[in-house]
Amino acid sequence: MSWLGELIEKNSSDPRQRLELGQQILAQLQTSRLPSDSTLLNDFCDLIVQWLSASNFKVALLAVEIIDVGIEVSGDVLSPYLVDRTSTLVERLGDSKQSVREAAIQLITTMANTPHCSPQIVLEKISPGLVHRQWLVRIGVMQVIRNILEQHKFEVDVQINRVIPTLCKLMGDPNSEVREAAANALVNIFCQLGEPVPNSIHKRQLIPESKFQMLMARYNEAQQCGGLAPATPSTSQRTARPLRRPVIPQKPRFTPQPGRVMQTTRRAPLGEVANSPTTPSFTRASSVPAHKRPPVAVTAKNTGKAGGVSDEAFQQAFVQVPKCDIFSARELKDKVTAACATLEDVNVDWDRRVAALKTLRAIVIGGGLDFSNFSEELKEMEKALLLSTKDLRSQVCREACVTIAFYCERLENKMANTVLILMPTLINLLQNSAKVMATSSHLALQYAIKYVRSEKLLPHLQTAMTSKSREIRRASASLLLMALTLWEGRFVEKNMPVFLDCIKMSLSDADPETRSTGRNLYVQLDQDYKQQADILYKSLDPSKQRQLSGYVSQSSSSQSIISEKDSLPMSQRSSYALHKASPAYYSGRSTSDIDPMAARRATHANKWGGPLHQVNGTSNSMSLRTPTSQRLVSVSQRVVSGARRSSGTSTGSVVRSQPGSRSTSPNTRHQQSRLQPRTNIVGSGRMRNQTEDLEDGASASTDSLRFETAELTNALACCASTLVPDRKEGLKALFTVISSDRQISAIDLRKIVERLNVLIGEGSHKLLQSLCDVMVALVRRYNSELTDWLNHLIPKLVTKHANDVLSSNQEKFRTMMDAVRQYFNPDKQLHAVCKFIQDPIRNNVSYKVKYGLLMYLHELMSGMDSAPSMNQSEVRQAVNKIFQWVDDPKNAGLLQISEKVVCDMFHLNASDFTSMMATFPNELKDRLQAIIRRNSFATPKANGYSSNDAHAGILETTAQINEFVDSRTAMQTSPLRSPASLGNGSYRGSQENSFRRSSREDPNGSLSGYILDPEGLANDVEQQEELITKIGEELSLHNQRSAERIRAMAVLSQVTRDNLFSLWDKHFRMILLLLMETLKDVDPDVRRMALKLLKEICYSQASRVNLFAEMTLMRVLDACTDDSKLVVSAAEDCGNVLATHVSSATCRKVLIAVIRSDAEEQKVHTAIKMLTKVIESLSAPELELVLDELAPPIVETYNYESSSIRKESVVCLVAMIRIVGEGMMAPYLAKLNKGKVRERNDDNDALQAKR
Repeated sequence: MSWLGELIEKNSSDPRQRLELGQQILAQLQTSRLPSDSTLLNDFCDLIVQWLSASNFKVALLAVEIIDVGIEVSGDVLSPYLVDRTSTLVERLGDSKQSVREAAIQLITTMANTPHCSPQIVLEKISPGLVHRQWLVRIGVMQVIRNILEQHKFEVDVQINRVIPTLCKLMGDPNSEVREAAANALVNIFCQLGEPVPNSIHKRQLIPESKFQMLMARYNEAQQCGGLAPATPSTSQRTARPLRRPVIPQKPRFTPQPGRVMQTTRRAPLGEVANSPTTPSFTRASSVPAHKRPPVAVTAKNTGKAGGVSDEAFQQAFVQVPKCDIFSARELKDKVTAACATLEDVNVDWDRRVAALKTLRAIVIGGGLDFSNFSEELKEMEKALLLSTKDLRSQVCREACVTIAFYCERLENKMANTVLILMPTLINLLQNSAKVMATSSHLALQYAIKYVRSEKLLPHLQTAMTSKSREIRRASASLLLMALTLWEGRFVEKNMPVFLDCIKMSLSDADPETRSTGRNLYVQLDQDYKQQADILYKSLDPSKQRQLSGYVSQSSSSQSIISEKDSLPMSQRSSYALHKASPAYYSGRSTSDIDPMAARRATHANKWGGPLHQVNGTSNSMSLRTPTSQRLVSVSQRVVSGARRSSGTSTGSVVRSQPGSRSTSPNTRHQQSRLQPRTNIVGSGRMRNQTEDLEDGASASTDSLRFETAELTNALACCASTLVPDRKEGLKALFTVISSDRQISAIDLRKIVERLNVLIGEGSHKLLQSLCDVMVALVRRYNSELTDWLNHLIPKLVTKHANDVLSSNQEKFRTMMDAVRQYFNPDKQLHAVCKFIQDPIRNNVSYKVKYGLLMYLHELMSGMDSAPSMNQSEVRQAVNKIFQWVDDPKNAGLLQISEKVVCDMFHLNASDFTSMMATFPNELKDRLQAIIRRNSFATPKANGYSSNDAHAGILETTAQINEFVDSRTAMQTSPLRSPASLGNGSYRGSQENSFRRSSREDPNGSLSGYILDPEGLANDVEQQEELITKIGEELSLHNQRSAERIRAMAVLSQVTRDNLFSLWDKHFRMILLLLMETLKDVDPDVRRMALKLLKEICYSQASRVNLFAEMTLMRVLDACTDDSKLVVSAAEDCGNVLATHVSSATCRKVLIAVIRSDAEEQKVHTAIKMLTKVIESLSAPELELVLDELAPPIVETYNYESSSIRKESVVCLVAMIRIVGEGMMAPYLAKLNKGKVRERNDDNDALQAKR
């Protein structure tokens, strides 16, 4: 058994025995680390918590000292267990003994600097203590906040802004000492965070005017006397603990060893933009074996008096050089040559090499930059600087880094090539055990990133992110954050893949500090490049997404401690973490002035309080005492004004971690660093701050956004209340937030959606109007980001609309449904409804709901022009389910609306729908065809042929595409597939006929090797079989390998054009069907090539194409509506060939049907042009026989609003007149007015003259 387990078993309730046992624990900690066993550590922490709650103050004081020493010795192991027990330490802030209170304050402050913890987490944990019943606890928490703020002001600004409203309320506390402590805390916050904080408080009217003036007077006085001036983190060792244990007779008193100290050192100002929260290093007493000592991290943060180098030291070293005036280019060359010779000679004393490096800086200061040959001299310095950075003497290495940084600051981009050479060596120095060398190289790299700004530096940082050294990975992540923050948008956008890859690596890094910097990288990316951040977020696994959302566990990787809160919904994790830490918040011993019954009531309220009562880290006692109307007072004015102030900031926002989260909250401390200030982007551009005024404005906007995040959290909390007035106020506040100019992040949108789902399900009559306003505003602005919500939203709205009995409520639900139908993508809505209908679990609904769903579908499709893809599994199953509903006698009233839905689907995409019909049983197929014919809106002609007949005529051939593709997909179990034998529709499965890569293929995978010997290919059937098999293989890979498929079609086009292929009888059907599917490809180049190949096939195999003429014509006409102009041009060329090579009767029927239908303008235009080609190919007798079929629709299109269609109609009519004469056309032309007849005559004359 471990020594700790043996000591824990000796625990007793006797105070004196506890004091003796505590002495033994302290003595053992002097020579040993705490064991890493999680069970023992939990028992140890439970024991200490029990002692903290003891009635004897000496035992409590001893418990605090044991924790303090345990943190010093084994903070990396102990801190995760202490974080969950912070509430007990907070209770000790109200102890009746001042010594215990002071010790607890010092201990909580110390916890903020331990591994696997952070100042952000500590502030989140202690913030509920601001509304504690005991006034001493409130004062103690405020003192801890002040201590943490003074040490970590750049890391906790987000958490501080969250507690500012609570501190403002404490200004009105009944206890005078609490009021005084709150005033002092606020003044200290003003001094640390600057003017934007009091400005925001004044605008939000959080404090009465008289008290605010008093605070401002204190603030001004503090600034003048420097009493509360912003303090930098301490660079010295931690001061002695204020606690003192009682002396126990005959027991040796334990005194901490001088070596066991916790160092919280100061980071260089230049690195503040890039570094994540401080993680202190620990050293052990010399009596502990070396292999048990925890390693000491060497990073740029370990700078200052402890051996590191600070940015101030660099700035001073820049000018601490001997005087060196340069008056000629010759003198410049001589001095540079002499200095480089000294640096390259390893036998020269190190102090002379240091002097030579100072001379290089003095040359620049003395005017060396004024000469044109300085760039040449810079190249000569490269070798000298490289050798200096590799020097084993730390002073030489430091001076070399100072010189590099100085040159980067002065020369900027001119140093790009030199820095590129030095970069690997500088990165390698980051892991050096000598802090002088490690921090100097880090600062030199920071200056290079800040001033040089060359994209050639990024590959080195990307490589460094894969280093085995955590120091290198940590520093590289901070440098990438600096580059992402400071560089111009064009550089970042050009190298976005590098940044995304590095962010992904940093989020998965084993080092917690690197992961923290990775989260800061993502926050910066989300602010400046919202779209790229969303893409990166979706590509991460759920655990990394929880990290970015602020819900990742802060347990050590060696412990693999995974909180069971990860299995809960995000909306419950915050409250869960608070309740799980201990059975009740208000536990343990209290002072005698606390009412026991009140404490019990508070304990009970905290135990059962939900997330509503712990918004922004406040306890439920505050929420229960404070009316909602006061918490949401003037929220509209505040949010709108805040959004107006933030017009220059990013449209993205960052979700901060909630109370109980162990993640390191993202922060924006880089805005307060010494680096060049900047504003966030608006749209895709990036703007820079050039003046202090703009910097102040950006800071104020950031603070404003933080307050607005708190407003959103408060609004959602009120929406979750059980009281109707609270929820109504919450909805009003939520509407104001949504309507403001501020962009809501994806994570906040998810929270809003979760809350609205609950409110829609409840459907309270009193809230419905406010809910309707919020819904309409939300879908109007964020419809593109809420597409996934449709699967739940539409069925919910339809269900509530159908089942509600009040007409006023139905009208509001109808308004919400109309907004959804108007603003969301119609195709996504169609598939969402179909998915609900075919779902066997969710679709067990009443007749009213079924009718409402079908009516929604009908109204949706009535407003759609076309659907890109109808033949999908959800739609097929939904149609099948609809007819199952109709067949049920209980649903007889659904027959008429179901027929309308079927006809709507057919008219949206006739080819896809007829293809889908072919997959149904014959009975259902006949039924669908009958419905389509019966409900046709087209006017039948003399020959009985309409657009529906044209579509129905290609029913079987279109369905064969899906059968063919489905069968190929089923066989596609490996990259090697067997060719199709189209004679019987089966595949050969023998191994000898499987695909093989021929030696005739070139290394790039092209098939052009087959046609290098055209005569051999034409005479070799086996080669042709192999070629067409490989082409079929490529063409069947839909939406993949675009370049390979284009090459395959080009080869087949050449083979067809040169008549080198003789297996058309066997493979024509396969090729045509694959081409039809290829016309739906996402790549426009592939679609264009498919149309070119189809045109070549029409030229050479017109008789075979004629067997599939209807399908081919419809697909080519569909291609005429493509978004790509090149595809449209190729489709028109292909259509002209089809019109002259395919049966004229078939062309006439299909084209007239398209012209008479309400097709798209471009499709009608192309159909008339093709019809003109058909007419020109007819003789006069042939045209006279079909004149009654052709002339009336063309005369009707002459009245089109589109001038292009009217012009094409004129050309077609002129072609008819030229063949049959004006006499035959007179009856049809009589319907035209005189102006159009004159226009037609002018066009006719112009065409005749042209001919």
